[in-house]
Amino acid sequence: MADEVVEASPERVVAVVEQMAGLPWPDGDDWLEWEIDGLAGQTSFLMHVLPLGATSDAAALASLTSPLRRLADQRWGARHRFDATRFTDDADTDPASYDRRSAPAGLVRAIGSDTAAWWRSGKDAVVLIDNSAATPETSKAAVLVLPAQWLSGPGAEEQALRSPLVADFLSGDKDRILPALWAVFKTRDPEVLAPLARALPAIEKATADAELGGMLASNDSHLEHALARIELFGKGVCLCAAYLSHQFYDPGKEEHRGHVRIVETIPDARQWVPDRVCECRDCGKRFQVEQGEYHYTWWKWTEVALR
Repeated sequence: MADEVVEASPERVVAVVEQMAGLPWPDGDDWLEWEIDGLAGQTSFLMHVLPLGATSDAAALASLTSPLRRLADQRWGARHRFDATRFTDDADTDPASYDRRSAPAGLVRAIGSDTAAWWRSGKDAVVLIDNSAATPETSKAAVLVLPAQWLSGPGAEEQALRSPLVADFLSGDKDRILPALWAVFKTRDPEVLAPLARALPAIEKATADAELGGMLASNDSHLEHALARIELFGKGVCLCAAYLSHQFYDPGKEEHRGHVRIVETIPDARQWVPDRVCECRDCGKRFQVEQGEYHYTWWKWTEVALR
């Protein structure tokens, strides 16, 4: 488009834009050419693009884009501002930290603008890029239609999937899952557990058929307990409740981690070591803990009434 503004009314542009969401998507990196009601555009893997103009006459372009904005406000409601200068990730960015908003931001900057207006239309976003107000040597404008998620930051679940522990659980790798589940046993830190709670359905699915082995005690049972512990956290239940259903909570280590304090010892005629009475530092519940030996050392926690 050389020094040209499309000959179309704002109403006609909006009518075409509303049909763009139904256009097919190309395979791979190819671009598809299309035409709707006499207006031509292209589609990439990311977005449908309708060029509106590229001209040295900024006023001529603005005479189309200004009423188009007002009509878009009427048609799609609230107008949002997209700041393309904030999102500059590229092919060299670590995929784990890549912000997907960088993709549309790159096109906004390529058209010579730092910002764009956009509206939600169902699951899609309608984006108007227009730099005519800055009166550059060549004013350019285009409308993009793309899935709205490309203009939104990662949600809570997506953020959770970036957690290293979540990634370990989802890896399918025994050598990563086992350290991850023991990390869950050891912590009450909300910053560690919150992403796991949000990603729990994905973790349960990914680990459903995991073969974790275990000689004296099944690692599958340890995994089951770790997931139950995450579920307790997600429900807001104090994690001392997990002590009742697993034999590997050493009260000495739990005290060292700051989770409980040992307040009393009680002789146990059945065991070589006395029982310990532990008080949860978070909720105040007390447990009597019996220690025994089989092929390994075990601890049985039983809740007791406060005196």
